[in-house]
Amino acid sequence: MRPFKTIAVAVLSAAMIASMLSGCGKKEAEEVKEIVVPVEIGNPEVKDISLSYNFSGTIEANDVVNIIPKVAGEVIEKHFEVGDHVSEGELLFKIDDTTAQISLKQAEASLKSAKAGLNSQVAAQASTYASATETIGKIPTNDQQLGVAVDSAYASAVQANVQKDNAKATSDYYAEAYDQARDAVQDAIDARELAKKAFEQAKAGGDEEEIAAAQAAYQKAEAAAQSAEAAKDQAELAKKTNENNIKSAEAQSYVAQENYNMAVRNKMDYETYTVNSTLYGANAQMVGADAALTNSKASVDQAEASVENAKLALDYTQVTAPVSGTITAINVSEHNMAGQGQAAYVIQSDTKEKIVFYVAEETRKFITPGNPALITKNGTEYRATIKNVEGTIDEASGLFKVEAEPVGNAEELIPGSVVNVRTTTRETKNAITVPINSIYYDAEQAYVYTAVNGIAKRRNVTTGLSDEDDTEIIDGVSKDDRIILSYSAQLKDGVKIEEAGR
Repeated sequence: MRPFKTIAVAVLSAAMIASMLSGCGKKEAEEVKEIVVPVEIGNPEVKDISLSYNFSGTIEANDVVNIIPKVAGEVIEKHFEVGDHVSEGELLFKIDDTTAQISLKQAEASLKSAKAGLNSQVAAQASTYASATETIGKIPTNDQQLGVAVDSAYASAVQANVQKDNAKATSDYYAEAYDQARDAVQDAIDARELAKKAFEQAKAGGDEEEIAAAQAAYQKAEAAAQSAEAAKDQAELAKKTNENNIKSAEAQSYVAQENYNMAVRNKMDYETYTVNSTLYGANAQMVGADAALTNSKASVDQAEASVENAKLALDYTQVTAPVSGTITAINVSEHNMAGQGQAAYVIQSDTKEKIVFYVAEETRKFITPGNPALITKNGTEYRATIKNVEGTIDEASGLFKVEAEPVGNAEELIPGSVVNVRTTTRETKNAITVPINSIYYDAEQAYVYTAVNGIAKRRNVTTGLSDEDDTEIIDGVSKDDRIILSYSAQLKDGVKIEEAGR
């Protein structure tokens, strides 16, 4: 915003110029020289800029701390009496830790077992991965072996078919030989019958020589018939044997063909189903091994947590003062039980009174512990430090509670009194700033003038925080820009300028 006085002077100057021009003739107006506006020029200043706000606060008394045991048990040691002063961390009393010691040993044993199980599972995972990798790696070899089996079965089927054809040809040969032998037998029988008749005729009317010749011929025909009969029997045996050979060869050919068909199906099934199931099974084994390893790791984590809990429970058997202060009450004694939920000691804290005030959510984001604060009461100022900012809304006020602690002597800050609290609510470190008077506005658009070769150039900017003198420039100019720092109603975009003092 521009100071009222500066704006008034600017308006008066503009009115005077307008009056002068209207009172001059055309010739005089032509003789008016071009305006050169004197200005102050400089770079933006880089500095920390902050925004503070006043809040109404209340002084609250220092804390009364109730020391409540976190574990129950028999008190075996007790220190201090009512009225004694204790320092933060000093031992107040001790609870029997026998059970806690046993629990810790059990937890440590479980952790050791869990770690052993994890090591075993790591080895099992490595073995499973190796086995699964081997199984997957054998897939091409198995497929090749099945291909070889198909080729071998095909060769066996071809060979069996050839043997079947050969057996059939041999059987045909022996069948024909049998038919010939059977015909030879009939011829031999017919020859024998003729020789027999000739022999009988010779015996009836022939001489001894004719009878002897006929008898010899008959005997020869008889021998020939018997030989033909024997040959026929042999031919028949050979025929039947080869007929059986045909059946055996046909059976072998059928089996060989079926073996070939089975080898082909086995290879197709392996490629269609077994490969996928093998890959799935191997991957499932590896996933299972990973899951088992994860479970083992979780068991170790759980066992480690149990050890930590057991250690914590053991630590809880020694109850120390959380703050420095004066003991105002003691509700435990040696060899009696200390129970959870019951205040064993009550300590009036040495901490100073605190100042409590409440802020809105948007403001809470920028108030952090450690920030300084200024407390004012009856015209007297006290320094303080922000100690705590609540993360949840106070139900009574609908705001966020903030606590500050006085720095130095603050005895006049009586609990229950109302004070004014001033603290930083917004802050930007190393902000680029310009004087408030150097910023102009066109409706809601802020802008400044930059000096470029003796000419004023308008530059739209985005402003941020402001203090009494300067405003933060978030966007629009850099620290190296030459800014017109002084205000002038004569400044316009493109007007000639002259740096003051030159």
